[in-house]
Amino acid sequence: MNLQDIEAFVAVAETGSVNRAAARLNLTQPATTRRIQNFEAAIGDAPLFNRAVKPAVLTTLGNHVLEHCRKVLTAVAELESCTTNAADPAGDLKAGIAHGLGEIVLTTPLDALRRTFPRIRLQISSNWSAGLIEDVRNGSLDCAIGLLTDAHTLPPGLTGVALGAEQVVIVGPAKLSAKRRDDRYRLRDLSGQGWFLNPPGCGCRAALIKFFDRLHLPIHVAAEVFGEDLQLSLLAQSGGLGLVPRRQFEQSPHRRALRILDVMDFSLPAVVTLIRNVAPGRFDPAIALLTDELKAKLA
Repeated sequence: MNLQDIEAFVAVAETGSVNRAAARLNLTQPATTRRIQNFEAAIGDAPLFNRAVKPAVLTTLGNHVLEHCRKVLTAVAELESCTTNAADPAGDLKAGIAHGLGEIVLTTPLDALRRTFPRIRLQISSNWSAGLIEDVRNGSLDCAIGLLTDAHTLPPGLTGVALGAEQVVIVGPAKLSAKRRDDRYRLRDLSGQGWFLNPPGCGCRAALIKFFDRLHLPIHVAAEVFGEDLQLSLLAQSGGLGLVPRRQFEQSPHRRALRILDVMDFSLPAVVTLIRNVAPGRFDPAIALLTDELKAKLA
């Protein structure tokens, strides 16, 4: 057996699909299938996948072999990281950034990475945090920076490095009157307001709706607007309520026309998190630098 066949087996096992594994390995689907066939033949044609179900799942033996294959790939990656060239990695580093975090990441942290590792070509994409987790899991991304709440979980094989705490807050017009003398609200006070929220897929939007559902309260979504910057602009002009990371609100040019509402029965803490594979990889020095730069930026 050879290392490429092992990589193909692990990719299919982790992504659950030959097509997704092929994309992860930058191969065609037939080439990936041939590598799986070669690997199964090398270990004596023992059944590693139960192909009677769709999609195919690992057999008990397949799960056992997968554990050993991961150890082999980890050992090889660690060996490569000891070489001189590992200190100066080259190639396409694919990184994902959660919507709303672009202003934090796409500035000095990436500038520092480009200066330190000039042989790396950055490929940046944006997605919801849940989508970023899946993209790192299936190999479409080398790492991602997400805004994770308690609703997000990382699957086996991935790890998260906390970069900085964030609080997602409810904002409204500066002149919005409170129904209580102490200027504090409950969600019940806000259920009749129009909300400017991200489209479905946003984890923070889903969390807010869950808060309303638990209290059996209706929520009126006045507009589904992609991007918190645009939402804040619209709120400043027309009123209504929005949900944004506190850091983004404090840096917004519209903050003087808006204010953060003190809502007693709502709290949505989040953590800006770098998501990556547990196994070492050739871009480890670059990802480590990016981690340090982001921690400093968020401090």
